[in-house]
Amino acid sequence: MRYIRAMLFGALALAMTTPAFAGDDEDGPLAASWVATELNGKPVEGLTFDYTTEKVSGTGGCNRFSGPISIEDDAIQIGPLAATKMACEGKSDIETQYFTALEAARSFVVEGDVLTLRADDGHVLVKFKK
Repeated sequence: MRYIRAMLFGALALAMTTPAFAGDDEDGPLAASWVATELNGKPVEGLTFDYTTEKVSGTGGCNRFSGPISIEDDAIQIGPLAATKMACEGKSDIETQYFTALEAARSFVVEGDVLTLRADDGHVLVKFKK
């Protein structure tokens, strides 16, 4: 499984050409940073997604979140997520949808500079750009 994970992250590294994706060093974890452009089919702003080989973090537009991530081939499992609890007027509904979508993701596709997370049934949950 480590070999498959290493191959996946190696492939992702080749797909990335900007400084948003870089290895810490030859033995360190790979990392990537993405900005959400679409959530449940609607355009969004201010949602971020950062990951290394073992954890995710980012912002839901107001609160920061973090949690574990597991990737095997094109399968993905995110969470459970932990988040700060700041009150931000007008952002809680989108943030709740975002955190729910991340935890519901079961597969992903990287095409150029676009990362797409999909649910079990294949529908698109979140789209990101680097």
